[in-house]
Amino acid sequence: MALLSVGSAVLVGAVSRSPASLRDAKPGVEAHDPALGSSFTDDQVRRHAAFRGPGYLAFVLSTLLPIVLLVLMARGPFASLVERMEGVRGGWIVRTLLGAAVVVGLTTIVLLPLGFVRGYLNAKAWGLSTQQPLDWAFDQVKSLGVGVVVAGLAAIAFYGVVRTAPRTWWLWGWLAFTVLTAVLVFLYPVVIAPLFNRFESLEAGPLRDRIIELGDAAGVPLDDVLVSDASRRTTAENAYVAGLGATKQMVVYDTLLENSEDAETLFIVAHELGHRRENHVAKNVALSSLGLLLGFALLYRMGPWLMTWAGASGIGDLNGLPALLLYLSVVSLVLLPVQNAVSRAFERTADEVAIELTDDPGPGVRAFRRLAFNNIADLRPNPVVVWLLYTHPPIPERIESFLSR
Repeated sequence: MALLSVGSAVLVGAVSRSPASLRDAKPGVEAHDPALGSSFTDDQVRRHAAFRGPGYLAFVLSTLLPIVLLVLMARGPFASLVERMEGVRGGWIVRTLLGAAVVVGLTTIVLLPLGFVRGYLNAKAWGLSTQQPLDWAFDQVKSLGVGVVVAGLAAIAFYGVVRTAPRTWWLWGWLAFTVLTAVLVFLYPVVIAPLFNRFESLEAGPLRDRIIELGDAAGVPLDDVLVSDASRRTTAENAYVAGLGATKQMVVYDTLLENSEDAETLFIVAHELGHRRENHVAKNVALSSLGLLLGFALLYRMGPWLMTWAGASGIGDLNGLPALLLYLSVVSLVLLPVQNAVSRAFERTADEVAIELTDDPGPGVRAFRRLAFNNIADLRPNPVVVWLLYTHPPIPERIESFLSR
């Protein structure tokens, strides 16, 4: 696994090599001209492909590495670990938490070299990262902590359900994980996000007033608009909505406020208000619940075979944890195109709401041309890649939809 881990990082680093002249060839302000529509020069397309292309390879490798790790763990080493934990005080709950922590920790270690090459070195070379190595490393430690807690709670919930309802565990498991998903979405803005960024209210002024007015027009009154200190990590621009019920938040990156005109910011905010108005966060939770139901039902059918393959005595045997996570990884990968297709549909709907609220596609064209350059988006992605991996429609497609209004 060490060889595969380091080898993957070296491979991505090798294919990511590009001359400084290409990386530094940023477009001038004239490239943001809305009159250019969805037209990008061949040089611009090649430059962005030089950055994004290795990212697709990194995605494939970062997907395969944990799968290989889980296969290896399921075939022996994890059972030895579980056997050694038999004497640990605290019963099955503590052993389950420790087992989940080991799997998450090993997965993090295996992915670390690849993450450093792609997530730090490449991003730094292309001007997307503003971090120092220690800052990046501290983020990985915090992510590991969050991952251990979430995985531990999920594992305890799963084995707790199996122990409580050995015949109908799949149905109760679906219900428990639906609740867990909703709770995580509810808590993310107020518990997890503040671990990585600081949030302040947008200062009073014309922009804030206009955003509040947009919220009223959209039928989603805003109590506050939060600004994230994203510039401490990246030069990329973004805005997003998160949370459920009382934790719903509208967040804009400080990089977006710094680089965009007010009309462009308002268009992007209107897009996010579209997500709020259409309840896309809640709909995603509902769709996740449907996916969980199908996943648990299939696991109920495949469980005996899967546990036998892993050398576990049954679905409630902790020895089978790597096999369960392997099942989850494979099913998630199979469902990824469907999940992304739904996400792209939601994004198109939010774009339509943005045009409706602003009644002017011009700022949208300017904003998305600037985002394409500042975030180094793939300007001519392969349709198969879009179908498999894209959560948002490609930027040229979105600009065309603005211009057709």
